[in-house]
This record gives sequence, C-alpha cells and structure tokens, in this order.
Amino acid sequence: MVRGVIMVRHNRSRLIWGLVAIGLIIVGGLSWWLIAAHSNPSQRAISKQTQQRRQPKLKSSAFSSDDRQTQRAAQSKRPPKNRENANITAYLKAGHFVGSALVVRNNRVVYRKGFGYADYEAAKRNTPASEYQILSIQKSLTAAMVMKLIMAGKLSLKTRLSRFYAGIPNARNIRIRNLLDMDSGLSMAELGPSAVFNEHSVVHYDVQHLTSRASQLGQWSYQPVNYVLLAGIIAKLTHESYGRYFDQTFVKPLGLKSTGFVQHWGRRPNRTLGYRYLSANQVRQTYGKRFREQRTAMYNELGTGQVYMSTADLYRTERAILLGKIVLQAAVTTLHTPGTVSTYGGGVYNLSNGIRSHGIGYGFESVIFMTNNGRSGVVLLSNNYRPAATIQRLAESLFDQVAKS
Repeated sequence: MVRGVIMVRHNRSRLIWGLVAIGLIIVGGLSWWLIAAHSNPSQRAISKQTQQRRQPKLKSSAFSSDDRQTQRAAQSKRPPKNRENANITAYLKAGHFVGSALVVRNNRVVYRKGFGYADYEAAKRNTPASEYQILSIQKSLTAAMVMKLIMAGKLSLKTRLSRFYAGIPNARNIRIRNLLDMDSGLSMAELGPSAVFNEHSVVHYDVQHLTSRASQLGQWSYQPVNYVLLAGIIAKLTHESYGRYFDQTFVKPLGLKSTGFVQHWGRRPNRTLGYRYLSANQVRQTYGKRFREQRTAMYNELGTGQVYMSTADLYRTERAILLGKIVLQAAVTTLHTPGTVSTYGGGVYNLSNGIRSHGIGYGFESVIFMTNNGRSGVVLLSNNYRPAATIQRLAESLFDQVAKS
C-alpha cells in the first residue's frame, strides 16, 4: 500500500518535469525567433532585394512607337512629327496652295503631300508622286550640262559666242559666261516659231530673230534666248540632241522615273493639268479654266522650260549638282558665282544660305530652295498659278525654318 502510494507520487513528478521541459523548449524557440527578427534587419533587406531581382524588368519595347516618338520630341524640345506635319499642312492650306510639297531636313524627308486636283474634271487629286512642269528651273540643269562640257575641255567660260554663231551681232564680245549669267545684251521679243520645229530649227529661228545690244553687255536682263543658244551649243559639241544629252547627264545616272520633256508627256498616270487664274487678285483656286499650252511652245522652250518632274526627282537632281555628282563641286561653285548684283549665276539665284530657282508658265508654278550642302530644302510644284497667291513666298518661309536646323 505504501509502496503503491510512493510509485504514484514518483510518476506524477516525472510528468510534471516533462511538461516543464516542453514549456522551456517552446519559450526558448519563441525567444530566439524574436531576437533574430529584431537584432538582424540586414537579413530582411537582403531577402527583399532577392525577391525584387526575381521580378521581370520593364523593357523600352513595352512603349508604343508613338510613345517613344513623343518622348524623344519632348527631350529635344521639338514637337512630335505628326504635329509638325499638321502645322505645315495648315500653313500651306492657309496659303491656298495647290500642287505637291516636299520638305527635307538634314537628309531626311520630313514632309510629302499633295493638295488640290491634278485633273479637276476627272476628280483626280494631286499626290506626292504627281508630275509638273518645272519651267525655268530647267535652266539650272542646262547650265550644269554646259559646265560638264567645260570640264571635258570642249569649251570654257571665256569661249566666244562667235565660235558657234558668228552671225549674231557683237558675238565676238559675248562669252559663254555671259549667256549663263544672262548679261549678254541679247533679247528676243517673239516666242519662237509658230510651227513645230526640231531642236536645230528652233535655235536657227532664234538666231535670226534675236536682238543684240552691245551697250547692254554686262547688264543683267532675264532673257530665255540665252539658254536656247546654250542648248544649241550643247548639241553642236556633243553631235547629238539636247534631249539625248539631258538623259545621259541626269535621267539615266540618277535613275529618274518621273522626268521627261512635255512634248512627250502623253497620258502618264501622274501627269497634272495646268489651270489659269481668272483675275490678277484671285487668291483661292477655282479650276475655272484650263490652260491649254500650244504644242509649238513645248518645242520653242528648248533648254529653258520644257521639262516635267516630280518633287522627288527635282530635289534629287539639284542635290546631285550641288554635291558634285554631275561636275566637280569646285566647278559648281564657279558656275553659281553671280555675274552681276542680280545674284543670278548658272541658272539659279544664289542666297546667303543656299540657292533658289523659280518658274512660271502655262498654268504651272515651280520653286525650289536648297542649302548649298544639299542637306535641306523645300520643293513646291503647282498646277494652279495665281500671281496673288504665289508659292514662292510659302516656300521661302518653310526653307528659312529648315535651313536654321
């Protein structure tokens, strides 16, 4: 009996001590966790960094191209491209522009657009690929062809006109340079023959009907007959037509696809029709009357205004001249040196920040401005000429903007 009581007490003691030990273990574990958690904060930071490294990063490609363009524009403090285009469009519309526009900045096309109708009756609109008469801008190309022959040693800027057309009064004192700069004293009141003549006959007719005033030699006067004679000289020296030498100089080497002579324009899909203005103070386009050019005029404008082009072809050609792709750049510099205070030299007007060339006729107006390095420029070609809304002012303002950059 006593022994049984003793055994019960012993077992109860063991149970109590066991429960105490378990309690100590639990309390110790909780204490260790609390101490570790509060005494080592760097461990938590490392753990958090590890979790962050495991998260995928956002790439720049997650933004749309429009977003990236907007970001770049904001960083460069320039408006987004679509806003710039909208501004140019609004500016040209406010100026009642009809035709095709091309704007290039630092060798990048920043604007191309067509306005108005190429053929109003057919509801055919102008596009960036439309073709227009470039008119007097052709003189700059004729001048480059002459300089190419000079580089080949076939004549010089000092060559006398009498070598080719001795029958012209004062021809012995007139030089090739005088023809290029239009200070030869030559003029012609007539528009050329009234029948369709070939190149040789057109030049012969002009030689017989021009006026030569020795007193005006060295004085600038815009007379297209100077360039008709240059076209005749080109044919004499190359023993082929002006048109063929033009193709060999520009069309084939530069790969021009929208360039040719108006007498062969035909029904090309990108051809535009010229429209007359109805009054000298007309500003808005009306397409009230088409300009129907006489076929004789297409031939009589030999070397001076008988070529059609797109804006892209014209820009490419003038740029090639400036960059020495047709003749050496040193020769271009000489060619574009004005002979008088007119700033006219080698078929272009020479500005402080580049060149300008302009043409008007048969319902068309054309203008190009370009920096001397060929990197920036503006081309506006129109088939709806109105003297009260000339496109030259529009082009000049746009060019001043791109030339600054």
